[in-house]
Amino acid sequence: MPFAYSIRAKACALRENELTKSQQARLLESISDDIKKCTNFVVPEVSRAARNEASNLGIDLCLKSWHDQPRFDRGRKKFHLEHYIPVSDIRRECLAAKTELKILKTLKNRLRVVWILKSEDAKLTRLGFRSKRRDPKTAYRNAGIELVRKTR
Repeated sequence: MPFAYSIRAKACALRENELTKSQQARLLESISDDIKKCTNFVVPEVSRAARNEASNLGIDLCLKSWHDQPRFDRGRKKFHLEHYIPVSDIRRECLAAKTELKILKTLKNRLRVVWILKSEDAKLTRLGFRSKRRDPKTAYRNAGIELVRKTR
């Protein structure tokens, strides 16, 4: 809930205060940072290719966060933790929400992160899906990225 409160306060400040363009940009950037930090509370999904690569290294990516990555992927050269729904889309939904509860629901329902290979990320980028993805499922399918479910 603290992320929802923080995002709501910043969204209200954007609407009510006379801010410079630079100040507005910093608030928007801060909301995006809150959304990114909130992903530390989400169990990541994994592409089949990333799971196979991680398995060869004895790593369960579903148990790893972006902050853990340097310990198993020096220089972040092999894996990429991707926001399935771009942060900008989630931010837009949060800004449109009128209450902290609606922001919280947006974060709970829309925030998904996926471990993919850098090569898979490059495919998304080449296809124009780096940060704009109207339909993430189609974007991933077009890039040949198959998400696998964790079985426990």
